[in-house]
Amino acid sequence: MERLRALEKAVLLLFTILVVGIFGYMIIENADFLDSLYMVVITVTTIGYGEVFPLGTGGEIFTIFLIIAGVGTVGYTLVSAVEFMIENSLSGFMGRRKMRKDIENMLGHYILCGYGRVGQHIADDLKSAEATFVVIENDPIAAEKASDQGLLVIKADATSDETLKEAGIENAKGLVSALSSDAENLYITLTARELCPHLFIVSRCDAEESEPKLRRAGADRVISPHSIGGRRMAAMLLKPTVWDYLDLVTRGQYIEFNIENLEWRIDDVEIQPNSYLDGKSIDEAKIYSVSGALVLAVKKRGLGFNTKPAKDTRLDPGDYIVAIGTVEQLAKLEEIATSKAWSQGGRYT
Repeated sequence: MERLRALEKAVLLLFTILVVGIFGYMIIENADFLDSLYMVVITVTTIGYGEVFPLGTGGEIFTIFLIIAGVGTVGYTLVSAVEFMIENSLSGFMGRRKMRKDIENMLGHYILCGYGRVGQHIADDLKSAEATFVVIENDPIAAEKASDQGLLVIKADATSDETLKEAGIENAKGLVSALSSDAENLYITLTARELCPHLFIVSRCDAEESEPKLRRAGADRVISPHSIGGRRMAAMLLKPTVWDYLDLVTRGQYIEFNIENLEWRIDDVEIQPNSYLDGKSIDEAKIYSVSGALVLAVKKRGLGFNTKPAKDTRLDPGDYIVAIGTVEQLAKLEEIATSKAWSQGGRYT
């Protein structure tokens, strides 16, 4: 930005000298506009083709001052332009190199394809959750906007195999395709599933008939923003208190009374082998006493959700617990579900 401001000042100063020179010759020597412009250009650039028209004493004095001011300004402008181009080229090259290195070192990150209106909301939520992710955006304006937000951005076509590989799809945990075109989302889903069979893929769709095609292409979840938005607006109209509560516990916001930054969250945690919860029942594990999180549901591996888990429900590796709590409580729950730990005297150690 400093180089750009310096270049802008130099160009403005050079333009001022050109204007003053043109009108100076027109007034002092009664020259026409084109001859005056030509005389100013060959003078300040030191080309020296000779005088276009005979100069009187006033014209000669004016030319001396024009040479002193103009030659220095032209040189300053050229230097500023070269410095600006070199610095931007180097910073762009170094920035791209650093970004590629950062992506290569990522493991278990997410890939966001598209930074439009929907993609921006997705990025905000991923950033709030402190998730590591890469944005792929082909539109220069949208890509620049994402870069201004401090996000890792690949300015390329998300439907390309090479672009997805550059985003580290082999090491990614999930991908969301949020482009406005169902055809592009379908192509991205097909490509991503082929490149990474284990990847969890969420795709946006606008047309209802596109949903089964996206699922056949390999999308694990298909979301229609228009459909979800319409159903939620109707639900808010019919049951506003219920949705105020859901906003409170899932987003930490209560819009009606402008209560923000509450820490309640709903999250899922996978039981890992040999962890503190492995093989225990909900009652034996004393999840609430240990972590403070409240278990809402349990998803057994290969089965559906148990939305009313009993105290004797056994927790095995690969099972998921859906719980509600603060950020700290859910972090403690994840710790006891993933680390090798033991309980002594009713306390987690």
